[in-house]
Amino acid sequence: MIDFIICVSTNLFRVYLIRRFMQIFFGRREEGKGKEKEILAYGGFFIINTVAYLMFHLVWVNIICNLTGIGLIVLLYTKSLKMNLFVTCSIYLIHIGCDTISVLPFMEYRDGESFTQIYAVISVFLIFICELFTEKIISERKQTENVQNFALVSVPLCSVIMLCLLIYTKDNAGLGLIIISVGLLMANFLIFYLYNMLSSTLSQKYENDVLRQKIQNYSNQIEIMLQGEEKVKALRHDMKHHMSELKLMAMKHENKAIQDYISDMEAFIENPNEIVSSGNVEIDSVLNYMLQRAKKELRIVNVKVQIPAAVSHFFDLNVILGNLLENAIEAAKQTEEKQLDVSIKLRQGVMRIKIENSFNGRIKKGQQGLLTTKKKKEQHGIGLSNVKKIVEKYNGIMEICPHEKRFCVKLILYMSKIEN
Repeated sequence: MIDFIICVSTNLFRVYLIRRFMQIFFGRREEGKGKEKEILAYGGFFIINTVAYLMFHLVWVNIICNLTGIGLIVLLYTKSLKMNLFVTCSIYLIHIGCDTISVLPFMEYRDGESFTQIYAVISVFLIFICELFTEKIISERKQTENVQNFALVSVPLCSVIMLCLLIYTKDNAGLGLIIISVGLLMANFLIFYLYNMLSSTLSQKYENDVLRQKIQNYSNQIEIMLQGEEKVKALRHDMKHHMSELKLMAMKHENKAIQDYISDMEAFIENPNEIVSSGNVEIDSVLNYMLQRAKKELRIVNVKVQIPAAVSHFFDLNVILGNLLENAIEAAKQTEEKQLDVSIKLRQGVMRIKIENSFNGRIKKGQQGLLTTKKKKEQHGIGLSNVKKIVEKYNGIMEICPHEKRFCVKLILYMSKIEN
């Protein structure tokens, strides 16, 4: 009975790991999309595989059930025969390899004979470790996550070591070993379940923060546009008086007075809050919001923006400009010069971004690159990392150039690839 419970638990865990493998190869599916088919496929595979093992204990039956079941599950994600064969064989080779490693060192296995399910628990932990390494390789996680990856792999790895030591301990009771195995299996499942929930929550929080920042940018830009519209209305209302005055000065040949009068009209229309006016509302909203803050906190702010009004905008550009400008303003604020230079140009489908600021010359470096020097380290230090990921996502180029009293970040983004 106890072996039956462990067998069902380990097979259930195997199905969970197969689903994680599918997410590695094909990504997460949208909520509600094909959910019923997934439940039927994974549930059917679990039931058939468990029953076949308990009834026959034959290797060839195990091979047929697993290959067929995994192959049918892969059909939910892709119709490509080559991809199906590759994913199915890759997953099953990992499973059968871990089964072999977990059984052969401890006993002389004979086809058709049953054996204690403690070895199945070890096999599941080994498959879990392989899944984590596969996830790291295929999804190309960055160096900033190395500590997390090591900690995650350590959980099932320590469980395997503990079980191996217990199996070789002669004084250990069989029932105690079974209880420990089930406990470790449940603990690993709960740890990774909670980890996935935490990762999803943090990801949603970050997206909400970016969206909130974007809303503030739009609100600020709308306010700027309304201010400009009010001034244009006021000027239009008094236009007859202005034209009469200009006509009178022209009749008197007062050229200097005409120039001064027109300059006063331009100054009246000019909006001090509209620092950038490229014609692209979305990009202008980000830049105006951040540069207004820079104007208040810094002494020198130089801006050069050459972007067509018709250029398509994308969500990641908000992240890039927001993070780079926020870091630059924070760093420049701590110096005597308090200077910020921003240059954004788009020519022939290539966007070049250069943000340079004065800084105090102190740089902290770690294994993953530059570290934050800000006081609240739990809230900062991820800006450049996020920018770097986005640049790599679009096969762009990012160059960080720290000098004695200047810190410069240069980016090259290929807009044609972004639009595609």
